[in-house]
Amino acid sequence: MFSTLIGAASGPGSSSRARVMARAAVASALVPALLLGAGASAVAATNTLTVTTLDRNGKKVTVTTTVVNLANNERRSVKSNKAKKLPKGTYAVLASIRTGDTSTLGARTVKVSGSSKTTVDARKGKRVSLGLSSAPDAAGLEVQTIAQICTRGRSTIDYVDARDSGGGLFVVPNSSTRLGFAAMRAWSDQAGTAPHYAVMFTTAGVPKSPTRTFAKSSLATVNVEARRGPSAASSSGLAVQPVDRSCGNHMYGSLLGADQPYRTKVHLSAGKWLVRANSYTSAKDGSTPVVGGYLVPRTVSAGESYTLRFFRSAWGPSTRLPQVNYGWLSYVLNDMFADPGFPRDSVEGGDKATATLKFGGKTVKTKKDRGWESEMTSLEYKVKKSGWYTLTNDASRYYPEITFPAGMLSPKTSVTYRFKAKPNTSVTAPVYALTMLPTGLDLDNRAKAGDSTNVQLKLSRPKAGPDAKLGKNPKVKTVTAKASFDGGKTWRSVSVKKIDGVWTAQVGNPTSGAVSLRARVTDTIGGYTDVTIIRAYAIG
Repeated sequence: MFSTLIGAASGPGSSSRARVMARAAVASALVPALLLGAGASAVAATNTLTVTTLDRNGKKVTVTTTVVNLANNERRSVKSNKAKKLPKGTYAVLASIRTGDTSTLGARTVKVSGSSKTTVDARKGKRVSLGLSSAPDAAGLEVQTIAQICTRGRSTIDYVDARDSGGGLFVVPNSSTRLGFAAMRAWSDQAGTAPHYAVMFTTAGVPKSPTRTFAKSSLATVNVEARRGPSAASSSGLAVQPVDRSCGNHMYGSLLGADQPYRTKVHLSAGKWLVRANSYTSAKDGSTPVVGGYLVPRTVSAGESYTLRFFRSAWGPSTRLPQVNYGWLSYVLNDMFADPGFPRDSVEGGDKATATLKFGGKTVKTKKDRGWESEMTSLEYKVKKSGWYTLTNDASRYYPEITFPAGMLSPKTSVTYRFKAKPNTSVTAPVYALTMLPTGLDLDNRAKAGDSTNVQLKLSRPKAGPDAKLGKNPKVKTVTAKASFDGGKTWRSVSVKKIDGVWTAQVGNPTSGAVSLRARVTDTIGGYTDVTIIRAYAIG
């Protein structure tokens, strides 16, 4: 109508009066569409989606669905059974529908243009079933089944998931390649006396038969050991989580919780997993906070065996080295209680620290971490002159909300780095990280009284930051070590030898108490790293 009027008003031979009348006609035609939002033209221009959701009895139920635009990954929460205005496009609709103790996951892909509708009908759901060819003895085992439906094809994955609460877990089949399906089942013995199992099944689309049976021979074995001694917690938990999958990365299977050290076996289907060991305890206010733990990625293969040891002794400074970035020397104070088997980060939160930087024998910067501050604490100093700098960080465990266990190991640590630095550079400090690992200890991190313990002194130089050039490793001149049997009041030198290519301190143990350790690596130009760990390991 509009184009006809405009054409008539502006065509050849039209009069001025005709053009004015035509413009008036156009204006009068536009007014209702602009003013009357409920008019026919406005409704036709609105795109809506109505998602109907039915439970397993066919009853209409209202749930909150996740609606994802598959072109740009924009996500919305949409109540079912009610029209929702949306931009034109193709969407994935993800829904979880409860019927008593059962859960049903369903997904639809729908093109929204005009008044669009789709239905997720839980009656069409197929039972999710994962099993083992030789089923474990279910007596005393806790079984967890989890399923997810995900969007596919974008860097961000949206998903809907559910657990089997005892009444069964179902999914509605859908062959769309824009969707993915994942299911995980875990058999766990919370006491840790029996083996644990976790299997993972993923597909493109949601299969018509969401079932799979795994042969035990297709599983990997992870031997897990959790010790006691350095943790501030009274208990620890073990869990597994699949990672780097097309769907199912957010699943979580709890395997056990224990207030004693343990050894256990976890059998996993092939793929990449995150093995999680957390530490938790009772706080003074009655809560049960998680005070720390491990997140260890492992890619496992069928039939292969792996070993993980958590909460080993001699928690000390991490392998994070000082760095100079664009002329600014930087060092983070917080990572002073790292497990030597996983030395990059502290295992648990809760410490106080004081870092001091000296140049030419004079203190030029001091920084304190007063404990439980909102952000990481870092010493920063602009390097003004070239020369030797000495950085020392002294740390002690600090967690006022809990009571530390009697005889806790690694209550205090310190590290000193001596290195050369220049203005206007970006380098990792030319020193080594030094990690101490006592060997041959029991599950309580105790060595035999009066016996000797080999302590591995591991040297490493990880790059401190993307702009901090690593440079050549300093040439090692000497590696020395000392031991203390009175909490660091007095020290005695111990022999250091290379055993199987690893610098190793050979410590003669006392008849009781605990052993504190101190070690130093010195390079040929005068730089060094010196590490002290008080109560590194106990004597049994």
